[in-house]
Amino acid sequence: MNKLYSLLSLCLGIVLLSACSTFKRIDLPKGNSAGYSSFRLYQHKSKHVPDFTNREDRVNAYLQAALKEEFEAHGLKESEQDAELIVAFLLIVQDTAVSTAISDYYITSGSDILSEAHRRMGKKNLPGGYEAGAIVVDIIDKKSGEVIYRDFAKREVLDNLTPAEKEQRAKDAAVEAVATFFRK
Repeated sequence: MNKLYSLLSLCLGIVLLSACSTFKRIDLPKGNSAGYSSFRLYQHKSKHVPDFTNREDRVNAYLQAALKEEFEAHGLKESEQDAELIVAFLLIVQDTAVSTAISDYYITSGSDILSEAHRRMGKKNLPGGYEAGAIVVDIIDKKSGEVIYRDFAKREVLDNLTPAEKEQRAKDAAVEAVATFFRK
């Protein structure tokens, strides 16, 4: 009987440990732009007033402009009322200790994505001064409410760049994050 209890305890312990080590997989659906003609950028209507001395607010402005330009370059028109697609993005800023999400332009809180990003960053052996930023773009079919596309791009944060270089890096990340959406 003691062997049975020991075996059951061991099995229960293994199950509990394996359950604790699992994580929720983040889906990355890869729909495309075929059949769509209009979009709108999502922005949470809050009382938040951007502090333009804050670098994340500047990056958000760069990303919005880059996404708008990229969608228009592929023949989609911006439309607040009749948009078929809603384009939302989550900005994640990480260093070796902390992960922060700026979700003013994201439909959900992004907590699952932030948790996964933090978990992955924790597994890396990075120097203490390391800092990275990532954009996660969701494209939602307005009619169905389904996320039809999600992808991301990440970059190391480099403080010694000019404002024009920072803007170009943000633009490049936004274009990279939606590139697969526009492939035929």
